[in-house]
Formats: sequence, C-alpha cells, structure tokens
Amino acid sequence: MVARYVADLIAALERYGDRPAIGAGRDVLRYSQVLDTVYRVAGVLADAGVGRGVGLACVTGGNRPEALLVRIAAHLLGARLTPVVGGPAIHGVDFILRDCRPGLVVHDVPVPEIGARRLGMDELFVAAACREAVALPVRAREGDIARVLYTGGTTGRPKGVASTFGAMAARDGGRGAVWTESVYLSVTTLAQRSGGRCLEQLRAGGTVEILDPFGPREFAAACRRLGRVSTYLTPPMIYRLLDDPATAEGISGLEAVSYGASPVLPARLGEAVARWGVRWRQGYGMNEAAVICRLTPADHDAAVTGRPELLASVGRPVAGVELQVRDERGVVLPAGRQGEVWVRSETVMAGYWNEPGLSAEVLREGWLRTGDVGHVGEGGYLYLDDRVKDVVIVDGANIYCLPVEASLARHPAVAQAVVVGRPSMVTGEEVCAFLVPSPGHPPSGTAAAEACALVERELAPAHRPTVVFWAREIPLTGRGKPDKRRLRQRAASGDPGIELPPDPGR
Repeated sequence: MVARYVADLIAALERYGDRPAIGAGRDVLRYSQVLDTVYRVAGVLADAGVGRGVGLACVTGGNRPEALLVRIAAHLLGARLTPVVGGPAIHGVDFILRDCRPGLVVHDVPVPEIGARRLGMDELFVAAACREAVALPVRAREGDIARVLYTGGTTGRPKGVASTFGAMAARDGGRGAVWTESVYLSVTTLAQRSGGRCLEQLRAGGTVEILDPFGPREFAAACRRLGRVSTYLTPPMIYRLLDDPATAEGISGLEAVSYGASPVLPARLGEAVARWGVRWRQGYGMNEAAVICRLTPADHDAAVTGRPELLASVGRPVAGVELQVRDERGVVLPAGRQGEVWVRSETVMAGYWNEPGLSAEVLREGWLRTGDVGHVGEGGYLYLDDRVKDVVIVDGANIYCLPVEASLARHPAVAQAVVVGRPSMVTGEEVCAFLVPSPGHPPSGTAAAEACALVERELAPAHRPTVVFWAREIPLTGRGKPDKRRLRQRAASGDPGIELPPDPGR
C-alpha cells in the first residue's frame, strides 16, 4: 500500500499551490514552488541511486529550508532517511554515517569518509535547478522504514530509532493538532521534532517559517513580523524568553506554544503561562513512540486558576496510545503506584537499527518500555518521577551519562566518576560529576578541570560537566549500583563538597 503520510503531503503541495509554504526571512516558497523543487531534487537523488529502501543521510550545520526539501524528496522516493544537524551536543557522526548504511550522504558541512557517495547540498540544488520538474509517483510503502533518527547511546554509541511510514501517519500531532491559522515558527532542530512538525503544518495547508539561530530578540522580531505565530520551544528557550526584559511579559504576535524535549520547572512554566496570554500545550514523547501524553491548553488554564499541580504533570495519553505503569517484573500497577512507563500504539518504532538485542529488551509484545519512572495521579494525569535511562537533557539534547563517566575516569586523578543531572534555570538541566580521587592524587580544582576538558575533547562541549563534586566514596543502592537518586538530591540541594565550575568563561 502506498504510504499515506507521503501521499497526503504531496497532495497538499498540489492542492495549496499559491499559498506561502516555507519562509526564511525575506525568502518565501509557495506550495507550487516547493513541489516543483521537490520533484527536481528527487530526480537528482534518483540519478545518484537513491530509491525505495536506500539509505540517505542528510548532514547540515544548521537549520536551513533545503533540509526540508531533501526530506520530502527522500520520502517521495521511499528512501530511508537519516537527518543529522551538527552542533555542540553531537558526537559519533562517523559511527552514525557508517551505521545507517547510506547509499548517499548529502551535506553542507565536512563529513568523514565512509565509502558512500557524497554530494554537497549546494551542488544538489544547483543540479536540481538545471532540470525539469517532472512529476514522480509516490514510491514509499506503509511498511517501509521512513527514517532512522539517532539518539545518544548508553553504551557510548548512538542508537538509531527506525520508524515506518505507517507509524509516521499514525502519529498524533497531525492535522487535528496543528494550529494552521497561525504561522509555525521553527526554532529547534529540523533533524528531530521540528522537522516533522514542519511537515505536519504543510500537510494541513499551513505556513512554516524557519528561524536560525534562536535568540529572544530575534524570536520576538519574527513574531511581530509574521503577526500570528505558533511555535515549539524547549524549556531552556522558555527560560531565556522569561529572563530577557524584551520578552519577559509577553511577545507580540505569539499565539500558541507547544513545549517539551526535557523536564520543565513548574514554577517557571507558571510564570510564562500567567504572563504571556497564549495557548499552551505540552507533549511528552520520544523518538521511539512519538507523542505519548499531552497537557492541553485547557489543562494549563486550569493550572493557573486553581490546579497548579498540573504543571508538574505531562498530561494524559493522546488518542490511540495505551499507557501502563509496571513494576520490575512487568506487573501492571494501580494508579498512584510508581513504576516504569510502558506504552503501546501504532506510532511505536519498528526497533533500533542494527540492534536486535536492544530492540528485544524494550519492545515486549507490542509494548514499548520507555525507561521513564512515573505514576498516574488524579484524573489520569501522568507524573514522571525519575528515569531508568541514564540521561541528562541539556538544552533539549540528550547527554548520556556512561560515555561522560568513562571519559572522566580516564584522568589519572579520578578513580571513579558518576554523572547525574540537576535542574538549571538556563539549560533545563546541567551535567554534574561526582569524582572519587585516585590514591596519591588529592582532590583539586585543577584535576577536576582537566578531567572535564578530557570529556570535551573526547565527546563534545555539551557533555562537559558544569559542576564537579569530589567525594570519598559513591553511595550505592541495595544492588550495589551507584545510587543516582541520592546523588541527584545532593546535587540539587547545593551540598558543596568541592564544587567547581570547570570553565567560568563559557
């Protein structure tokens, strides 16, 4: 069966021909122009060997409209797309490009040589402009793998989340959840949530505007210029807007905000909801399962008029999603009891790319183990209490702890390293390291800074701890594992130990 998600997208490009589709400042493409360009780009890609089931990696240094056009062309051809946007939290690009097995790598930044054919983004669009826009049939099929998105890996290697075209069509957040009466202002990475959200807007006949990079003043100026704006923000972006005098009390033209990607501080969220006078919607989800729960605009209104506890929840399951909280044996727990969140829906991933063992661990008879610990409260609202997955979310990027711990422990002064996250008013969370000194190496700020610099060199700047605590020993759980819950509590309490901002100038 032809992939409905792609067929609907192409039909929308045909139907809304004269409407503005994709903007980036003064440059605006109408729907008919997008469709013509997609056909031209698809023709070039097809000549380069890209077709149904063939891997196509698209590596860009930022958010540019061309990345969306490549994405649509890849879907039209039925290719297996892996988008990657470079940035301070990205490491392992060499592994990603080898693991996704692309037949072609399209890029606008330098990429490692992996044996696959490479094509510059500008070169691709120059070649596309020189050919006719010949209509192509939709070659994608419902069960084909549409994309493989890579997340950080707990083992130090990124892991690819493989989703079918059928799962993409089933994802909540399509036409019924798109605010098409406003322009969708895209400010987060097109390689992840925002890229899909842009295509949802186009499928519904709406307009997309791409802003890169994000800044409070630039965001406010775009909202004023566009007039009626909806957007998706990460919590750190909300905090930056609240902390800037120009945007703290409201943003002219902004009508609706969706947010997610990392935990939000309820008190700060409450400030924004009370001040800005816009519609708010939270989405709790993950690459493996799309949106799982939503906190609706009505929920946010209720929160500021008498139910503030709702701002600490992630909402209720969206249509088509079954949710259960289970204990370590997989037994379903009643409301109020804490356990791991399991979900089942048509949007769940097909599995981890090239990782059958890991896929079998998290996929159980149609259910996905999310790795999040939570409980269901009054009214069916889900509250997240902890994580099974060992990850810190900094500026919306997943920083997995194990690779950071391994880098820290390679310093001769460090006998053991344990990494946790704690809330940050700036980045949502920040990376905190607990270090046990090696014999003969007294704890010092110099050694801590050197160990953190090692992390930055081996991984990426975003992985570098911003706070370090020296400890005589690491507290353990009853099973003999580091008690990260206690460490998170200690980090959040401000217990100094020997606290070190590794690089105050950053």
